[in-house]
Amino acid sequence: MHWLFALAVTLAASFASAADLPEIRIGVLAYKGADAVRQDWSYVTRHLQASIPGVRFVLADYDQAGLTRAVHGLAIDFAITSSGHYVALEHSDGAGRIATLESPWTDSPRLGIGSAIIVRQSSPLHDLADLKGKNVMAVAPDAFGGYQIAARELKEAGIAPAHDFASLRYSGFPSQQIIAAVRSGKADAGIVRTCLLEQMVAQGLVARGELRVITTRPIAGFRCATSSRLYPDWPFVTLRQTSPALAKQVALALLAMPRTEQGYSWTVPSDYQSVDELLHELRIGPYAHLNKLTFDAALERYWGWMLLALALLVAWAVHTVRVEYLVSRRTQQLHALQEQARQRQATQDHTARLAILGEMASAIAHELNQPLAAIGNFARGMVRRIEAGRLEPAPLLDGAQEIATQSERAGAIIRHIRAMAKKRPAQSTAFALSEALEQAIALFRAAHPHAQITTEMNAGQTQVLADPQQVQQVLLNLLKNALDAQAENGNPDHPVSVVLQHGDGACSVTVRDAGGGLDEAHFARLYEPFFTTKAEGLGLGMSLSKSIIESFGGTLSAHANDDAPGLTVCFRLPEATHVETPHDQ
Repeated sequence: MHWLFALAVTLAASFASAADLPEIRIGVLAYKGADAVRQDWSYVTRHLQASIPGVRFVLADYDQAGLTRAVHGLAIDFAITSSGHYVALEHSDGAGRIATLESPWTDSPRLGIGSAIIVRQSSPLHDLADLKGKNVMAVAPDAFGGYQIAARELKEAGIAPAHDFASLRYSGFPSQQIIAAVRSGKADAGIVRTCLLEQMVAQGLVARGELRVITTRPIAGFRCATSSRLYPDWPFVTLRQTSPALAKQVALALLAMPRTEQGYSWTVPSDYQSVDELLHELRIGPYAHLNKLTFDAALERYWGWMLLALALLVAWAVHTVRVEYLVSRRTQQLHALQEQARQRQATQDHTARLAILGEMASAIAHELNQPLAAIGNFARGMVRRIEAGRLEPAPLLDGAQEIATQSERAGAIIRHIRAMAKKRPAQSTAFALSEALEQAIALFRAAHPHAQITTEMNAGQTQVLADPQQVQQVLLNLLKNALDAQAENGNPDHPVSVVLQHGDGACSVTVRDAGGGLDEAHFARLYEPFFTTKAEGLGLGMSLSKSIIESFGGTLSAHANDDAPGLTVCFRLPEATHVETPHDQ
């Protein structure tokens, strides 16, 4: 009793350990049904299990559509399927064959499978032509031996199943259903893969001589009756996701597997080019796209409708050409007017910018004297030290660094002025609004060193989509207006406030002064071109500033200060991430 208990424990442990091994799934096309898969193919898993330790091989039965889905869904590692299905998977999923089945019914794996058209022994049907007007049953349109091979023979014999048969029905798997339908008289003929009838006779499922195969082709070395030429038998298929090392182990194990009692074995992969040619000729599987309606066939079938369509097309073309000609003339005229308007706008924009720079020029020139004078002083000091023989590195290095700093300061002022003065088309680009405003304020302070400007930048590095130089032009114009208004009101030293904020997908810039403000009549004309309240003004600043901001999807507005004299002008620009269709001015 103790040894029985020990044996039970050992067996339970071995089963538990096997269940813990990685599972390798082999999908099998169950053309004879799920039960037949275990009966026909379990010898393969037993041999692989013995040859490749450390993994557990499992059979999974599918119909053809299910096996295709399993390959697409990466649910299996290997497949055993029909030759036609393999070629389709090779095209669609990169499947590869590592061995070909060698059955006891043939002496060569290159000639392993065909179609057998089965009829009753007493049937008057003897060749393919006799099938016209008969009720025929097949496995499925995508069954290789169960329909496609026979379909090629029928096509070459000039028979179209869809038109020449009284009916063509598909039974699906298992294929034995077709044998039963022919035996009972429910079908005049049935298409199955070769050797199925012989297997059923050998198993005692069909009486010998009860059924026969029509249009037989005696083929040397093949011991089954066939109605068609033969093709390579089923392949053992490795899939794209399968480990190459595992595929190599499985291939070697299959080739080393001894022939079974039923006579099955595996051999080196056959050439499946003949299968590919069959699919191409029938325009099915990977070549289904070739089955589309050709021009010649369409012309023969629909020539009347095509002639009518051609007449309508010509009439429509004539009408379209006439309309396009008229539209083209109007469009050219409109483009010419638009181009003139753009040129006038660009000229006004450039004129306003030059006017601002002209007013600032003398002050900027005075400001440039400071870095230039500093450069001269430091250079002369360094010369005197060198002539006196005082070559200490530290003072000379300090002087050189000061010269570099002052030259960079002067260069930055000049570059900014040149950029502002240059006439060029506006270009939208994403930039940090705070940096552009700080540059403009620095330039304005260079021109007006005594101006008091307070800034409050609360937008961080938030970007807007616009032309940075045009936005700077707007700010310079608003600062100049604010400074002039305060000077006319007698308080030029009062700070001008510049506040940058962002929220609700936009950035807003507010310029607030302590000038005399505007009355209602002036507010009504504030944005009119050439309207100005300054004796020497051009009247273009506010008009162009408003058009610039609006061209980039923003707004510009002005209102009197609530708590003190003066004016507040505010412009808003949408953030770069909130602009759907930015455009250039």
